[in-house]
Amino acid sequence: MSLSRDVSQIQGLDGARALSVAAVILYHAGFGWIRGGFLGVELFFVISGYLITHLLLREDHIELGRFWMRRMRRLLPALLVVILAVEALGVFWMGSAASQFRGDLLASLFYLENWYQIRSGSSYFADAGHPLLRHLWSLSVEAQFYLVWPFLVIAGRRLLKRRWMLVAGLALLALGSALLMALRVDPGNPSSVKALESFNRVYLGTDTRASGLLVGALLAVLPRPIERIRGAWVLDLAAFGALLGLGAFCCLADIEGLFLYRGGFLCVDLLMALVIAALVMPGTRILRFLLGWAPLEALGRRSYGFYLWHWPIFRVVAPDLQGLQGFALRMGLTLVLSEISYRWVETPIRQGALRRWLASHPGIGSWRRRLVLASGMGLLTASLAGAAVLIRRPAYVDEVQASLQASAPALDTGVLVPAPVVPPQIPMPAVQPRLPLPPPDPALEAVSLEGMRVTAIGDSVMKGAALSLKAMGEARLGEGQLTINAEECRSFARALGVVQAYRRQERLGEVVVIHLGANNSNLDSRNFSHLMEALSDRKSVWFLTAKSDKTEAVEAVNRSLQVLAARYPNAHLFDWRGASEAHPELFYSDRTHLRPEGARFYAREIFARIASEVLRAQPPKQAHQATPERPNDTQAPSAEAN
Repeated sequence: MSLSRDVSQIQGLDGARALSVAAVILYHAGFGWIRGGFLGVELFFVISGYLITHLLLREDHIELGRFWMRRMRRLLPALLVVILAVEALGVFWMGSAASQFRGDLLASLFYLENWYQIRSGSSYFADAGHPLLRHLWSLSVEAQFYLVWPFLVIAGRRLLKRRWMLVAGLALLALGSALLMALRVDPGNPSSVKALESFNRVYLGTDTRASGLLVGALLAVLPRPIERIRGAWVLDLAAFGALLGLGAFCCLADIEGLFLYRGGFLCVDLLMALVIAALVMPGTRILRFLLGWAPLEALGRRSYGFYLWHWPIFRVVAPDLQGLQGFALRMGLTLVLSEISYRWVETPIRQGALRRWLASHPGIGSWRRRLVLASGMGLLTASLAGAAVLIRRPAYVDEVQASLQASAPALDTGVLVPAPVVPPQIPMPAVQPRLPLPPPDPALEAVSLEGMRVTAIGDSVMKGAALSLKAMGEARLGEGQLTINAEECRSFARALGVVQAYRRQERLGEVVVIHLGANNSNLDSRNFSHLMEALSDRKSVWFLTAKSDKTEAVEAVNRSLQVLAARYPNAHLFDWRGASEAHPELFYSDRTHLRPEGARFYAREIFARIASEVLRAQPPKQAHQATPERPNDTQAPSAEAN
């Protein structure tokens, strides 16, 4: 007898689904306080593993065709509607930009989206463009599990005669999946691109994400403990603590955190299993009361539609509308479409209403039957026609990616990353400035920086401006005096590894410029202190504030950066966000990466700050004509001031 009963009678299980999908949606909405909301998908995996195994174990003889047909009726119709809607959006509205997701159409339809993303090199962690079907990777993982798992259950029943053997086998499989994730992840790779590739592989892979499904399955085969009221209360309190622990994980977990991939996901799985155990165990009350709230359970019953619709809506609807207003608009539209999906697609088909209706109208002569067949053929034809249109569209040219690739020759490739392949430059349309840029300061332009060694460390913003930085560095410092190391998706935490690598090779400049912070919403004070210890003997370290369309996240980083930089005498802060805020014409449409004219302004302003520090350090006779430092700077106390 398993630790389970009829799934339709488990009060609170739909409420657990609701909390899971809510965590994912809030995470995708960009709320910084739930930076681990992506773990909601892992909670779904545990629930699915439990329910599917429970259903299989209830059958004396597993009929594979019947099992898979039930799964198809539950999942495929709503998925088809979303895929057709996204396809129509691409055909009639998005133009060549639709080529960003045309490869995902068939991959999602055949539940191979996770492996397609891994194979194509599409990073789940890159927040750019219109990957409108990227979230369907998790459905692919579940569908692949549904395909393979019945065979394993049948084999387990025949080969493992005793229950403890089945329990031990499932435990070993779950541990094996978690161990595979820990071995394949490569967070220590000095190249952030290579490190993120390893995160991408273990995050999306069915083999490395199977632990949640397997822990849920393990719960379904466990024997029921002795039903004593004292034992039920112990489980009830433990499960309440587990629910609080899951909340802490969702608020604090870092998607690039090493702990998460080396045991963290398994901890989340076990906590969720404890929550489910309390819901199915007779005599427990706390979680049933909390998660059995009627509105929460109603949301949980609609969670599949919520998950399907929220991501494309959040990517395309009013992207410039930020804050609570934008969230309310997108959330309202998600509510409407998921309710339509639940009432008119998911529920009727899952409950067999369409099959019963067709059975009540036998004969091909029935006009209703003809209408249904014609509608189905029409949808299929429209789907194939739309796919053909998208395939014939020219490939979408991303202006930001084109600028990053064109800047590759200016980067240092001898320390951390192999030399990139540079495609030809693609000319971009000019944008008229709204306000004139401030002119260069003659006094700062006149300061000699000849012979100074400067190391610049940044992310894709600096990478896109690398050509202008290199040209300015050769003009102000001399040839070979500026080293630029910039990569896409680099978080602030990775600056320390870059600095240490340059120190070991004795190539670290006397002045270090660091522009990071747009790729994470957390600036760890301990990591910052380690970074400044490694830079304590440098003449000056310039930090640039972050600017991106993720306003709330970068504001949190910039506030932390201002506080932390003020603690070190050689640390200075250049308010790049403030200096560029009034000049949107300098940026591409993502409001983060720089157009050529923006890159030139970026380089000029960085060297103006370096020159201002040199000017302040000169004796009074040489510096008495200096102009005041630019008002957009916020500087930490200097050594001379102390």
